[in-house]
Amino acid sequence: MKKKRLPADYLIVLFLWIISFYGCVPHTEQSIPDNELTPGEWHFKGHLGDYIDTIAKHRILDKKSWEAIYPETEEAFVLKVDDRNYPESGQWRGEFWGKYMLSAIAAAKYYHSKELKQRIAKAVDGLLSHMDKDGYLGTYKHPDFVEGNNWNVWCRKYTLWGLLESWELLREPKILDAAKKFTDQLMTIVGPGKKDIIKTGNFYGLPSTSILYPVVKLYRATGEKKYLDYAEYIVKQWSEHPEGIPDILNKGLSGEPVHTWFPDKDSYKWAKGYEFMSCVEGLVELYKVTGRERYFKAAENIYHAIEQYERTCVGSVSFNDKFVGSAGLINTLSEICDVVYWNRFSYALFSLTGESKYVDEMEWSLYNSLLCAFNKEGTWGLRRLRTSHIHVPATNHFLQHHQCCTDNLPRGLFQAAQFVLMKRGEDEVFLTLFNRGEGEILLKNKKVKFNMEGDFLNDSKVETTISPDQPLAFQLHVRIPKWSSKTSVKINGKDYPGEVVNNWMTIEREWKEGDRLDIAFDIPLRWMEFKPERFDSAYHPIQFYDKIWAGTKYEKGSNELNNRKYKNVKALNVNEALPQRSAVAFFYGPLVLSRDVRVTKGDIFSPIARPEDSNKVSVRLIEAPPDIWKGFEVHPGNDQTIRFCDFSSAGNTWSENSRFNTWCILK
Repeated sequence: MKKKRLPADYLIVLFLWIISFYGCVPHTEQSIPDNELTPGEWHFKGHLGDYIDTIAKHRILDKKSWEAIYPETEEAFVLKVDDRNYPESGQWRGEFWGKYMLSAIAAAKYYHSKELKQRIAKAVDGLLSHMDKDGYLGTYKHPDFVEGNNWNVWCRKYTLWGLLESWELLREPKILDAAKKFTDQLMTIVGPGKKDIIKTGNFYGLPSTSILYPVVKLYRATGEKKYLDYAEYIVKQWSEHPEGIPDILNKGLSGEPVHTWFPDKDSYKWAKGYEFMSCVEGLVELYKVTGRERYFKAAENIYHAIEQYERTCVGSVSFNDKFVGSAGLINTLSEICDVVYWNRFSYALFSLTGESKYVDEMEWSLYNSLLCAFNKEGTWGLRRLRTSHIHVPATNHFLQHHQCCTDNLPRGLFQAAQFVLMKRGEDEVFLTLFNRGEGEILLKNKKVKFNMEGDFLNDSKVETTISPDQPLAFQLHVRIPKWSSKTSVKINGKDYPGEVVNNWMTIEREWKEGDRLDIAFDIPLRWMEFKPERFDSAYHPIQFYDKIWAGTKYEKGSNELNNRKYKNVKALNVNEALPQRSAVAFFYGPLVLSRDVRVTKGDIFSPIARPEDSNKVSVRLIEAPPDIWKGFEVHPGNDQTIRFCDFSSAGNTWSENSRFNTWCILK
């Protein structure tokens, strides 16, 4: 029987209804690739879950906290004082509405909070009430003050991003309309035939051009080609700065380490970490809608260069907040924002490739750098993460309750929940982490629930119950972590002899309610060696790093309450810094181990003998003191016994009371 076609006028009406409902014309660009992994839902329990819940409560969920923290971000758009020093310089109060809102939106999704969703809707209405008729919405009185020492376009990047994710959450056409109007106004000032975006702001236009990511999101939401053209214009601009910097696409294709891109230019003056990675994340997003392989190839090359030359032993990246070859340094301090964006970068590449190495990186930074980034009360974060001595707490930026790392960190944690359970198409599910929690994913319009119990660090195993709405056949890809020397899987109590391919074990079967998946690990002690010979002529003189690492600049600030509470964070004498000598850092599972004065007997900086072969070393968990998550007794051979704690607990008082050290200098 021949199917009847719908009348043409009916199709036209339907098309117009779609436009009016969504506030845009769906774009027709190909989505690259078709098999991109998409997230399910996950809610962490246990220590990690408590950490996230505490921060969310005190920074976002609690109504009193919201009423103290949020209004400052909107007030900045009323006062418009970011360019009070016009035309010499401008500041960045305008970034905090978007940053705080992005974390709040992620929290609303994570907790399924209707009340928070209503607050977000009210906040967006409040912000849009300050929009000028021409679409300008900002914290600068001079909308066209974009060149020179200022952060005007950078601030707009976060406003646009916050508006777009608000629209995705609320689906109110007026929000998308405002985002379009907002971007159109920017394009009258910055763009082809206007002021070059690469010449705006600081760091050779790097922060400004990171607006690429939300511009591509706007194109995906509207399908309007002018936004795609604007995104391509931004990428082209990278190679057109008069001084050649930053040239992200071309230099990225070369595969060279970022800190060597412009040897005649001090990389510390331009290679700003999370702004740089945000630009590359935008490039990945642009690849998805254009299919231009060179965009993805450049991003991959840059990722691996950062991994090799910038990633520290605790999963953070950068030195202070710049790409200068931090992997070659034993004394490092890293910005929390950089860690959050390193995870975002990893997530973007994992979703496109399904390669487990990106999960390894996300897990590494999550359990170490991100898990130590806030105080125990969940009210405030670190500015600089150290691997020894005392961490550096944040000082507020202009507003009483805001600072870039403090505002960014919650979003980084909620993103971790996105990659635990992911799907490709309607027949494949990826299970990546092994922390206690529960979640669900939708396959063929049917919910599949997952519940994971057990402490894999204590018991070397987890139990996962899988419950689809009804019997459902699909492939479950279980990540086999590199930190486990032997991983075994049982289904409903019976051994599953699955083959491991590229660190994934694939289980293909019809799943039924209550099916139990038991995963057991063998977790040996591992170590990484620091090799000082990596520090060569491509780097700055070592005195340059020591001065910044030990200096007082980042211990000062205007947050008097914060400074009073953490007054024990003192400047360090360069002579106290660890010598640039051979050293080792120990690992248990995804955890980096540190010596902390509360756990380790004797001098936490004392040299140790080189660990013997793996057959002669051992580790066992011991009872941890209060306020420390995990305690360990390590026997690295040579009749040595050393007590450690997990890195995320080390130094968590931000004072001399928890002085710590991660790299163990070798005798």
